[in-house]
Amino acid sequence: MNFYSFKYLEAHNNEPNFLFIIGILILAVAIFVTGFLYFKNRSDNKYRDLLIIFALGIILFIGINYNNYEQQLDISNKNSQTLTLMKSVARDKKVSTKKVYSNSSSLTEGMLIKAGKDIYRVSFDNNQNSYTLVKANLISNDKIQLVNK
Repeated sequence: MNFYSFKYLEAHNNEPNFLFIIGILILAVAIFVTGFLYFKNRSDNKYRDLLIIFALGIILFIGINYNNYEQQLDISNKNSQTLTLMKSVARDKKVSTKKVYSNSSSLTEGMLIKAGKDIYRVSFDNNQNSYTLVKANLISNDKIQLVNK
């Protein structure tokens, strides 16, 4: 069973999609260059056609990646809720956030939180505004893997 550290979840929460950013930059540069060449040589229609192709390409690229972006936002929101819970548990149990681990990156009923040497099962109310910690014991402590980076 994997337990993820506070730093691990925090680092993955702010991870941008570099491929998307690089793709947009390349297409934007291509649009700029072909636009410049088109306005310089208005009699040559190949630059106009390339400008239209690159403009449609950037629109298509953004459209395809918009769904991925929304999914990433949803994962990021769930991840930050887990980080808030981990901070609260660390404060309640008087443990540093460096010693708090979670077995889930999103808030789920029955998730486990490791604070120091103790492991707790988390129960939420209907709105997930409050939680209850119940000390839990694992059948085998040998299968615990702490993921720090």
